[in-house]
Amino acid sequence: MAFLTRGARSLLKSQTYQLESTSSWNLSKTVSFSTRRLISNIHRPSLHNITPRACVKRQILQFLAISLSSSSPARMIDSKRTPSIPFNHNEADVIEKNMLDDGFRTWGLVVYRCTYKSDSDWKEFMRRFLYHVRDTLEYYDGLDMLDSFVPTVMDDKTRFDSVTPSIVRDYFNQWARTTCETEQGVPFDRAQWANTARYKFCIMVDEETLQSVLDIPPEDVEGYNNTGFVVLVNGRWEPRFLSEEEGYTSPPQENNFEPVQGCTLEDVGWMKVCYDRAQIVASAFMRDGFDWEAQYRRPPEITFNC
Repeated sequence: MAFLTRGARSLLKSQTYQLESTSSWNLSKTVSFSTRRLISNIHRPSLHNITPRACVKRQILQFLAISLSSSSPARMIDSKRTPSIPFNHNEADVIEKNMLDDGFRTWGLVVYRCTYKSDSDWKEFMRRFLYHVRDTLEYYDGLDMLDSFVPTVMDDKTRFDSVTPSIVRDYFNQWARTTCETEQGVPFDRAQWANTARYKFCIMVDEETLQSVLDIPPEDVEGYNNTGFVVLVNGRWEPRFLSEEEGYTSPPQENNFEPVQGCTLEDVGWMKVCYDRAQIVASAFMRDGFDWEAQYRRPPEITFNC
């Protein structure tokens, strides 16, 4: 099967988009064998003057407290990109460090398009989704990280239309197993445990998630968001039932939650995360199963917000 990036690439290569408010931006993409570069021009008020960013900063500290509390002293040095804040508070720095630790050349979670009702709605979703990747990197003086960002979109109506997260997981794991060595020169048995999340987690967008993003008024796209979400699928997830040996009778309450797509386990293997933070937060801080457990919220709750 051909896994395609045409959804993201066509948007990034030749389209110009405009927010229907006082803000506008241009986004284009140049793709070659040696580099993929994202070139953008922003015409809007300074990000540093936007109040909702303070809420995002508190969110970053939350992730750091959970994921990086045992960091070595070397990781607590000031950031070269933003000398006024520590290295671990700069998400561009953290993503770059993950890549260097893993020997990876590229980063970015794969997006599965699972709704095909409207191509124009999909383009608008991708416009908003990619805008926030650049917006966050710009805030951290990390636009150089766009050179290695690969916004891969799996776009195949015959295979992905209206499928469930479990089916997406199966497709994703097939792709990850056969692609990681081609992309990174790293075998899958090492890549699946790497700090970089590209081959451990993926993003799923169905009609519900797409509409949750499009329902945000254009004038609010740059502001604080706690309603627009995408689905983050854990590729390493396997159903785990608590056993009698662990001190529980069958079936224990922990295995008997309200069904979510037929699953009564507490951890259903996917969760709803804020769309504007999904790509960056997962790439920076979702390194392993401990991070998943720390950030997991059972649907329908939405996480990656303040």
